[in-house]
Amino acid sequence: MKAAGMKVLRAALPALLLLTSAQAGGAAQPAWIGRPVDVPATPLCRALRCTLQTVRVNTPDTLGWHDGQQLTYRTASGWRLEVDVRPGGQVSGARLLRPSAPRGTRLTAAQTREAAAFLSALTGRAFRPQAVQDCVTAGLAAQDRDFDAYGPAEPLSRWRTPAGLPFRARCGVAGAGPLGVWAGRMQG
Repeated sequence: MKAAGMKVLRAALPALLLLTSAQAGGAAQPAWIGRPVDVPATPLCRALRCTLQTVRVNTPDTLGWHDGQQLTYRTASGWRLEVDVRPGGQVSGARLLRPSAPRGTRLTAAQTREAAAFLSALTGRAFRPQAVQDCVTAGLAAQDRDFDAYGPAEPLSRWRTPAGLPFRARCGVAGAGPLGVWAGRMQG
């Protein structure tokens, strides 16, 4: 990683660590999923320094929700953050990805903490860095058995809303797709 990138990461890391412990301890921010969110104004995006890159309006050919839009952000530490927004502004899911990682790449300790903080902010559920690391390790093991595997068969977490809608948090490994984590409805 370039020196400038490391400097940004070191500056953001204390805020991310506080975010993760706040998410685990009960003083959490409300989950992004299911409500309108000003993504760049969230504590997570302020810590990661998210910058809006593109806005894509969904069509009937879009996988998943055919209406709404996808907002794509870039973070100072190199993540691509894709946020699915329904009509009315409610977040229905999001992905935090490292799109250019070569096959077999693992997340660094700092990236693992960022991924866990992202999943916690997105879902309102506590995600530990170790769980993210274990998921990526399981995904790499699955890829050893099946070259086209994109991640482990089991999600990081699954839950239902009070209305009974199913949600999942998952991870993926580089090669069959970008390395990263995501959560939302319709996550196989």
